[in-house]
Amino acid sequence: LVVFENRWEGLWMSCVRQANIRMQCKIYDSLLALGPELQASRALMCVAVALEFLTILLAALGMKCTRSPVESELAKGRLLIAAGILFILAGILVLIPVSWVGNTIIRSFYNPLVPNAQKRELGEALFIGWATA
Repeated sequence: LVVFENRWEGLWMSCVRQANIRMQCKIYDSLLALGPELQASRALMCVAVALEFLTILLAALGMKCTRSPVESELAKGRLLIAAGILFILAGILVLIPVSWVGNTIIRSFYNPLVPNAQKRELGEALFIGWATA
């Protein structure tokens, strides 16, 4: 069996490579045309990235080697604890959409009603998402 077409579907666009010659990517036309797992995944990933950015700033303020408005060792320790908790929360916010999309792919792969041409497999981005969470 020779496959002449590979398809990738991500959070922001879908790509098709035909016979290892050229690849075309297309941004999704409408947010409403996406499934609920992709809509929620987009939102949760954006929130996770924003939370990570704010957490890095908070952790930088709590480090002993930085000068900040907070000079107390106790207050800096509390800032670092809060930053650690927020890092864990951001990891959970990444884990939820990655696992949800993975579950959807696995369920549709083993569903006998889905044609073989429409069955998807787990891609590298899901494994990277699980590893980073």
